[in-house]
Amino acid sequence: MGSKENNCSGGDETRRAILEAARKRFLYYGFKKTTIDEIAADAGIGKGSVYLHFETKEALLLTLARDVKRNVTDQMRAIAASLASPEEKLRRMLLAAILSVHDVAQVTVHGTELVNELLSPRLMQCGQPEREAQLSLLTQVLTEGDFELPSTPAEAASHFLLAMVPFFPPYLNPCHASPSCRKGLEAQANAMLDFLLHGIRKR
Repeated sequence: MGSKENNCSGGDETRRAILEAARKRFLYYGFKKTTIDEIAADAGIGKGSVYLHFETKEALLLTLARDVKRNVTDQMRAIAASLASPEEKLRRMLLAAILSVHDVAQVTVHGTELVNELLSPRLMQCGQPEREAQLSLLTQVLTEGDFELPSTPAEAASHFLLAMVPFFPPYLNPCHASPSCRKGLEAQANAMLDFLLHGIRKR
């Protein structure tokens, strides 16, 4: 629908101002308690201007959650382009994904509300380009390395992402839901990565 572009793309200054105002409101007051009027006031625009860019409040939350994925992709891309070894790149890329999402979830008491949208069917569709980009980056690094893979690099990349699922919200380990458990989350993710990387090293 014209300027809304299905809420999957970037936008102009007004759009960015709306998203930033919505992000702060959702994180500090919660999604349900926040109104479009409050977002418009914080962005310094009229309520109607919000609807020119986003059909609903849910569309705003969806876009913000998608942006979390985009941030992860950007970090992974920078790591893939670094001078680290392929094995170290894989470790850093997957840890960046895990810890970035954890940090968003724990920044305020309402952070998990934003992160939970990462799992919504609508976001999965809107965020599919980010997932594909992440898989492509992991595949690239797996191809660079002298690994002994039981499948194609693309399949191995998908398996690596699947193996990281328990380290994302909703956490299987209740401790990970606490900011004080960030180090524990990182340690457990590293232990899993040690196991996975050991399995693909050439003997």
